[in-house]
Amino acid sequence: MNASRHPRAWAAFVLGLFVGPLAIGLFVLAAFIGASASGWGQAVGGVVLSLGLLTRPWRTRGGLTRAGLGLLVAVTAVRLAGADGSRVRTGRLPAPGTRYLNRLVDERDGTLLAAHVLWRTRRIPASDAAEFIPALESAFDRLAQEEGLVATPAISTWLGLQSPEAFDTVVITPEKPSPDTAVVMLHGYAGNFTVYCWQLARAARAISARTVCPSVGPRGDWWSADGAKTLERTLLWLRSQGIRRVYLAGLSNGAVGAHVLGGRAIPPGIELRGLVLISGADARAPAPRVPVLLVQGTRDTMMPTRIMRDVATRLGRRATWFEVDSGHFAFLDHHEACEQAIATWLHRQAGSRDDGARRE
Repeated sequence: MNASRHPRAWAAFVLGLFVGPLAIGLFVLAAFIGASASGWGQAVGGVVLSLGLLTRPWRTRGGLTRAGLGLLVAVTAVRLAGADGSRVRTGRLPAPGTRYLNRLVDERDGTLLAAHVLWRTRRIPASDAAEFIPALESAFDRLAQEEGLVATPAISTWLGLQSPEAFDTVVITPEKPSPDTAVVMLHGYAGNFTVYCWQLARAARAISARTVCPSVGPRGDWWSADGAKTLERTLLWLRSQGIRRVYLAGLSNGAVGAHVLGGRAIPPGIELRGLVLISGADARAPAPRVPVLLVQGTRDTMMPTRIMRDVATRLGRRATWFEVDSGHFAFLDHHEACEQAIATWLHRQAGSRDDGARRE
């Protein structure tokens, strides 16, 4: 067959010249980072599609093209339909809604790619370099095993779609949730990641609390006007759901934000029960009137341990100090110890609340 009589075939061939290198690059990256199942499906589908486009001028059938496109469509359909389970849900607040964009790419793939880039460019502190990527891989393995496919707010965050009027929020509900208690977690620099929210939710099971993780932006600047409004609207939404008691947690920049915002006015009808500051605090923040748990890595250079210790000393009896032999990413590479410390502290605070209620 004379291919010159089929301009569409040649157009497909030219398109393949552009798609092919990109697809091969994604395939190599998938192998390099150890991609998720859906990530591999997208990489393989891209390669097969590009092969079909490149060979079509000499073929009477576009079987490879259809196969590659079909695989891409199938992976996309599975992620759109399944990346939002019964316990881990990602939606938009304060008005209800869903950004389906957050379901298209597995959080593991983008996060591990960024982690490798940061490691290669030596942007990760030396105290964390050896443990960071293996700890991330382990965290995503555990998340996939327990929850299956999940969405990620990180995509829309990096696209600049978060605002106090419409922000993505991860909500994780235990099997038998408390009717009036929630843990709110503020994310750190680089955005909101479902895997961190899920890790905190494992600790929050100790008091059967819902875990709610709103998004502000890639900087994690919760102390800004937008950050404060986002937290306020999160708490108002929780109040509308019957939640009355809240523990405010934060990771890295999110911990700084929780420390600052925890000392400000809380909406009427919400009782702030305590703060959980993980690898972050603000030495200048006013002392909160509630108990505070500080979780810290001994070798942290991004949020120096001496600052955290000074904060704990200033808080006195209100502070509970927990330290592990790690760097800034202690919540990842010592997840079991950190989750257990947080669970124990939450259980103790909930118990003291119940004792107080009985005395009244």
